[in-house]
Amino acid sequence: MKPNLIDAYVSEVGRRLPRKNRSDIEAEIRSTLQDMLDERSQKAGKPVDEEMTIEVLRAYGAPEKVAGTYLGERYLIGPRLYPTFLVVIRIALLVIGVLAAIGLGVAVYQTTLTPVDAIQIIIKAITDFIATSFTSIGSIALIFAILEWALSYTGKQVEFKGLPKDKEWDPRGLLKLSPTNVVKMSETIVEIVGCCVAIVLFNFYPQVFSFGLFSGGGWYIGAGNAASTPLLSETFFNFVPYLTAVWVLTILLDIILLRLGQWNVQTRICLIGLKAINIFIAALMLGAPSLLAITTASLTPALGSAEEASTLMNILTIFVRIALGLGIFGNAVEIIRTISRMASNDILPQFSVKD
Repeated sequence: MKPNLIDAYVSEVGRRLPRKNRSDIEAEIRSTLQDMLDERSQKAGKPVDEEMTIEVLRAYGAPEKVAGTYLGERYLIGPRLYPTFLVVIRIALLVIGVLAAIGLGVAVYQTTLTPVDAIQIIIKAITDFIATSFTSIGSIALIFAILEWALSYTGKQVEFKGLPKDKEWDPRGLLKLSPTNVVKMSETIVEIVGCCVAIVLFNFYPQVFSFGLFSGGGWYIGAGNAASTPLLSETFFNFVPYLTAVWVLTILLDIILLRLGQWNVQTRICLIGLKAINIFIAALMLGAPSLLAITTASLTPALGSAEEASTLMNILTIFVRIALGLGIFGNAVEIIRTISRMASNDILPQFSVKD
C-alpha cells in the first residue's frame, strides 16, 4: 500500500471542508478507506498494493465530490465562503465607519458651525454611512456569490474552447500535486475583492481622489465636491483603462484558479503575462508627466506656507516614483519565482487547448 496516497486523498477532501469538523470527517474517511482496502485484500488473497489503493480511491470518488456530500445544501454563499464573507463584511464596515468618523470629526471641529448646521452634518454623515454600508455589503455579496459559483466547479476540466465538462478522476494525480501548486483561497479572495474595489473607485468614483479647504479653515480629502482639487492628474487617468483591463484579467484568472483548486502550466503562464503587463504599464507611468494633479500653488493655501508646500510636493513626487519602482521590482520577483516553480517540473496540467 502507498500510505502517502491515502494521506494525500484525505488531505484533498479535508481542505474543502469546514475547519470546525474537518478532523472528525478526515478520521472517518481514513477509517472507511482502510476497511475497504482490508476487505479487498482478503477477497484478492494478496497484500494491499498501489493498484488496489488506486481502485479503492477511484471507487470512493473524487475528493471534491466526497467533500460535497458533507457540505449539505447549496447556497448563494455556502459554508466554505460564509466565514470569510463575514470577516470581509466586518472589515469593510469598520473601515467605512472609521472614515466616516474621521470625516465627521474634521467637518465638525475644523469649521465654524451653528448647532443646526452641526446636526445636519451629523445626520448626513449617518445617512452616508448607512448608504455606503448597504452598497458595500451588496457588492461584496455579489463578489462572493460569483466565487461560490466558481468553486462549485472545482474538479471539472476547463478547456479554452467549450464549456466545463467532467473528466475521469485519476488518484495518481494526488502524488503529483505539491503544496506550492495548491491555490490559497483566502489570498485569492482578497485579491479579487481588491481588484473589484480598484475598478469601482478609479472608474466610477474618481472624485474620491481629491482634496479641498473648508470655509472655516482646515482641509479635507475625498469629498469630491465642486470646490475640490483632484489629487491625480489626467495623465494618471489615461492609464486607468489599461489598469482596469489588468484588474479584470486578474479577477478572471483568480476565478479559474478557484475552480481548478491548483496552479498548472497554463495559469502560471497567464500570471507571468499579467505581471509583465504590470511592469510595462508601471514603466510607462514612470516616464510619463506628473501623475499628480496637485501643485505647490494648490497646496500653499492648505499649508499656509509656500516652502512647506514645495517640500510636501517633492515628498509626494518621490513617493509616487518609489511606489512605481517597488511595483516593478515586486512583479519582476514574482515572474522569476513563477518561472522557477515551472522549472521544478512539479506542475500538474489540468486543461488543454483543442483544435
